Amino acid sequence: MRYNLCTISFRHELVSFQELLHFALDTGFNGVELWGVHAKGLLRQRGKELGGMLDEMSSCGLEINMLSDYIPLMGDLPMEVLLKEWQETVQAAKAFHTNKLRIFAGNLSSECLDEEEWSRYTGRLNTLCALAEREEVYTVVETHPGTAADGLDSTLRLLRQTDHPALKLNLDFLHIWESGADPLVAYERLKPWIVNFHLKNVESLQWREVFSPDNIYSPSGSRRGIVRLADGEMDCQAIMKRLILDHLEASASLEWFGAMPFEILKSELGWLKGLEAELKLEKAEATG
Repeated sequence: MRYNLCTISFRHELVSFQELLHFALDTGFNGVELWGVHAKGLLRQRGKELGGMLDEMSSCGLEINMLSDYIPLMGDLPMEVLLKEWQETVQAAKAFHTNKLRIFAGNLSSECLDEEEWSRYTGRLNTLCALAEREEVYTVVETHPGTAADGLDSTLRLLRQTDHPALKLNLDFLHIWESGADPLVAYERLKPWIVNFHLKNVESLQWREVFSPDNIYSPSGSRRGIVRLADGEMDCQAIMKRLILDHLEASASLEWFGAMPFEILKSELGWLKGLEAELKLEKAEATG
């Protein structure tokens, strides 16, 4: 597996982009998932230096794996305004040499959408996919509550009804689990579209609201219930063993929204690589 550092984990830290790159490289990450807020800030403030930074990253074996941003897919925004905003976002992804642009599938739960709205929004999404595809960029939707991709069935409907080859999926295991789906069943059903995973965990299902956007993006929001991958109610060990054994051509991004991101992310990456080493040893003993 290839593992990515999410810059959103440092949204409330006073740290530079280059510091994050050095940390990612020294810790053993393969890539960086760049938060759209950070990407746009870098383009405004350090656009002239960007090429050199990306070349330095590439020479060290580090890449911008994905740009994670937001787009007003739903609502009454005129299509020409939406397309202009989308084109700018696609160009930001291109500027950072990534072919994956993650968005949320709107801001309404699937159960709130009637047939007309499903048709309208999947049509819009198809148009966005076509525009991004011309720039060789994949449009990547994420499984997330409060969106049209808030469960297994709704995500499958969104992917199939949009019906565009450049539409891909970022499977957030925690969010698909909190919807009531078995994460590994969802993984098997959604595998043809998956290009990335989000990894995080929670102490128990009762604390799942800690990840609601209004709370988690706020500096004063609660962090109660956020735990390491191995310590939560969702069985991350079983999930990771399946992914590692499958050798799927997808990467995983570590999202940490609690305190001490440097220390925790280093520890989490160590745990994941330890699992890989255990599985390799088990396989060698079984065959040898």
